[in-house]
Amino acid sequence: IEGTPRRIVVKVKGLETHQPDQDMLIKGPPAKIAFDADGNPTKAAIGFARGKRIPVESLEARKMDGGVYAVSEVHQAGKSSLELLPSLLTTMLDNIKFNKSMRWNSSGKAFSRPIRWLLCLHGEVIIPCELAELNPKNITRGLRFSDHEEFIVSDPTAYDAFLKSQGIILNPQERKAIIKSQVENILAELNADMEIDEKLLDEVNNLVEIPTAMLGTFDPASLELPPEVLISVMKKHQRYFAVKDKNGKLMNHFIAVRNGTEEHIDTVVDGNEQVVRARFADAAFFVNEDKEKKLEDFLPELDKLTFQVKLGSMLDKNQRVEKIVSNIMAMVPNAKAEEKTISRAAKLCKADLVTQMVVEMTSLQGIMGRYYALNSGETEAVATAIYEHYLPNSQGGQGPATLPGLVIGIADRLDTLTGLFAADLAPTGTKDPFALRRAAVTLVQNLIEKQVPFNLSDAVAAAAKEQPIECAAETQQAVVEFIVGRLKNYLLSADFRYDVVDAVLAEQNNNPAVAHQACKELTKWMQHKEWDSILPAYSR
Repeated sequence: IEGTPRRIVVKVKGLETHQPDQDMLIKGPPAKIAFDADGNPTKAAIGFARGKRIPVESLEARKMDGGVYAVSEVHQAGKSSLELLPSLLTTMLDNIKFNKSMRWNSSGKAFSRPIRWLLCLHGEVIIPCELAELNPKNITRGLRFSDHEEFIVSDPTAYDAFLKSQGIILNPQERKAIIKSQVENILAELNADMEIDEKLLDEVNNLVEIPTAMLGTFDPASLELPPEVLISVMKKHQRYFAVKDKNGKLMNHFIAVRNGTEEHIDTVVDGNEQVVRARFADAAFFVNEDKEKKLEDFLPELDKLTFQVKLGSMLDKNQRVEKIVSNIMAMVPNAKAEEKTISRAAKLCKADLVTQMVVEMTSLQGIMGRYYALNSGETEAVATAIYEHYLPNSQGGQGPATLPGLVIGIADRLDTLTGLFAADLAPTGTKDPFALRRAAVTLVQNLIEKQVPFNLSDAVAAAAKEQPIECAAETQQAVVEFIVGRLKNYLLSADFRYDVVDAVLAEQNNNPAVAHQACKELTKWMQHKEWDSILPAYSR
């Protein structure tokens, strides 16, 4: 299977022209039921033969499977591939599903994008089938606006030759390697940092058929904006690769990948530069408007942003986080020493969600909170905690470096988990619209990485008290068990043996950091030369 944004291609090599013939023995009812005393077929035998579409005269009594049954030997000639392929292809195409799909014509067929043409060939023969009111033809399409936008395909070899003549790279791995090489060449010429955003590379790879990387430049004055803003704008809106120098500082360049050759490349570069100039101007407007107010002044506007219908607004959530922080601070060693920073950061932790820049680009939550906090005169510690309480952004990502960021992050996740479980919105199967699995696993990750002993049951109970709806004892227990489930997965992914993990969690499942340490200690003991005698003695 290969493909580009405009085509999905399945090639089958060495396909047999026919099914093999088959000699089959069809087993029917017991002989005493199938034949009368004179050996003539009964109604049971006649009905069986009719159902199997075989002559009743072909039935005979034969010993098999510990009894005597009416059987028939049938020779079935294999069908040709051309007979079988239409229905097989139609079924296969109907069964292609996407998480996000659309419908575009009266057929009602759902697919990721509208299907514009269908090419099905067996050698030189068109295979009849149907998909979304389309019937196959021996025609494919090349690049838009090219001289050969439509091309008659005589056989599969001609198809490959046509795509090659168009410069279309059908193989995704080959196309990705070409894009990466082109981007790296430009970075090397600039003596820039050679790191490439792999997720963006994958996305760009699925946007082009003929990749051509090009260098663009923007006004150095734009570098006065936070680099995260510039990078997010380039990545989200334009799919540009940001360029950093060897010290990690953003340069006033970007690398774009066009879908086409180098023809008129200067015009394409100029167009992209104009677009990014406008994007940066919008971002500068948003940031400057946001800076007209202190971060704390945005808090009342959180009341207009709904967190969840039963759980209220984001202002309600922000205030719950403040209370939960106060309740759990004593549970986290040394947290009381930083109470002032923790309390202030908790009060402001969600304020940036209603700023213009974050509304425009939600991925900047916390990041802009840090910048706006510093702009408002808050301390570096408070600003950092506002940013870090979201960390890690993904499983396995970088966690918070400071204790205030850790504590507020714990409170935020506990509020989310207890509140949504109480609202009967726990994950089911593969559905997890509120990312509760991620909230639980990042909670576990932070506690383990920071080696913070922390009682989950007590913390969940503290969070449950602040919920606007009842969070019963059984719901609290369900939250704890849910977190422990993520803890088990975390420990297994850390390469602890399953029996070690099961043994530890059987006794210590309420404290992730302690459980992790116990797994390490038990693993060490299992490597002891006397372990095989120590364990039986301990068990007795």
